[in-house]
Amino acid sequence: MTVSKEQGHVYAGIVILVLLVLGVTLGAGCLEDPAHETLGLQNEAAIAIALRDTIVREQIPIESGEYEIVDVGPEFCMQTGPGSTFSWTCTAVTFRCSGQRSLYHVIIDDADETVVGRYWQWVKEPMPCRGGEPPVEYSTIEEASIAVKPGCPLATLPVIPAAYSFSIVRIYGEPCPRRDIVYTRGSEELRLIHVCPGHPPYAFAITGKGADEVAIRGSPGKFVQGIGQNQLAWADAHGSYWLLGDMSREDLVAVASSVEPYSRAGGTVSG
Repeated sequence: MTVSKEQGHVYAGIVILVLLVLGVTLGAGCLEDPAHETLGLQNEAAIAIALRDTIVREQIPIESGEYEIVDVGPEFCMQTGPGSTFSWTCTAVTFRCSGQRSLYHVIIDDADETVVGRYWQWVKEPMPCRGGEPPVEYSTIEEASIAVKPGCPLATLPVIPAAYSFSIVRIYGEPCPRRDIVYTRGSEELRLIHVCPGHPPYAFAITGKGADEVAIRGSPGKFVQGIGQNQLAWADAHGSYWLLGDMSREDLVAVASSVEPYSRAGGTVSG
């Protein structure tokens, strides 16, 4: 069969068109990455696990639906065992209640299908003390005690609660001067905030109705139960204090009763 020049051009055009269609089809198939599909299923499974968790349902109004899921993504998990440390990738599901800016993070171990962590990320509007300089950080109590101004020694815990250890001291300047002494137990923090006499109170303190009256070494104090973090506030001749952590009222009172001003000569000075 003889093919004319014009027919040859038509056949060539058809071949090119077929190749283009095949290319687009194969390209679309490549875009359907199984890894993306697996990640989507993993995120859906993590959300389902978080929504079933009893503690999450106490923190977030799941039944009424007055919440939103603002993010689902990877989270680094680490656990210390006998003689070694294990690390792996978990999935973090982030919730926000309706009408609030604070976020609630739920950490899921995908392999075990369990919740391994929960914590609030507090966001206040408007933020008090905006515009201040970053704090100066000290890795030891001794270094921090040298840096503070005379007449207001650094407050510390002479007896650290079981399983906690000293972590860091942050000293903030104006407009809200304070000392932030941090102790940790794994991922949990116990924070002692100290404000010297004559300075304004700690601006970021939890406030709430129904605060319980307590006594700290003869000084009146108030206990406020928060979501994932309780607070104890009191004052004495050395300043004002706020003790924040995931501890019961009785335990916080016991810890607060041991707070002493630090002295480089003898460790602490009596009040």
